[in-house]
Amino acid sequence: MQKPAKEKRNSPFRFFRSGLALLAAGFLLVLVVWQEESMAAKKSAQKTAAAPAASAAAGEQKPGEPDPLAILLAKPFTYKRDNRSDPFVPFVKMTRRVAPGAAGQEEEAAEPLTGMQIFEPGQLALVSIVFGQNKALAMVQDSVGKGYIIKEGTLIGRHGVVEAIEPNLVIIKESFRTSSGEKKYKNIEMVLRKEGEK
Repeated sequence: MQKPAKEKRNSPFRFFRSGLALLAAGFLLVLVVWQEESMAAKKSAQKTAAAPAASAAAGEQKPGEPDPLAILLAKPFTYKRDNRSDPFVPFVKMTRRVAPGAAGQEEEAAEPLTGMQIFEPGQLALVSIVFGQNKALAMVQDSVGKGYIIKEGTLIGRHGVVEAIEPNLVIIKESFRTSSGEKKYKNIEMVLRKEGEK
């Protein structure tokens, strides 16, 4: 048994659907053909651009033309520094900051700390003093118990110098700058403790 009433109602939509499918297929066909033509055009453009570069790389040269490499190597290169910066100078320049209030004052150049300069006087304890014929020596100890020998003129800390060694103390002269930039000195005394004192 057939149902003719439903076929009549669906028939206009069936033609619409088939027309829409044909239109989509035609659009896809045009799109594929257009894409193939554009790819072929790109490939031919790349081949024509690569041909002169390949012939130049292979060393092919037109007759009568001078060799460009020979021209460059014929005269020596000299760098003309007319109003140009030196290419070998670093962009960043390391400088030490000046204490606030000491405007315009430049601090001494930073040098690596060596020997007793790595210790500030407060980090050392005076252990012994020895007097010889011409000079006096003192032994100081750091916080881990390692001993060091110092004499007059030994640099201690960033700005200190051993000024004198006396029978029971060592005097260290330390320089500093005030807020106005004036250089001043202060004496630090390291006192020799008797055994058992702290």
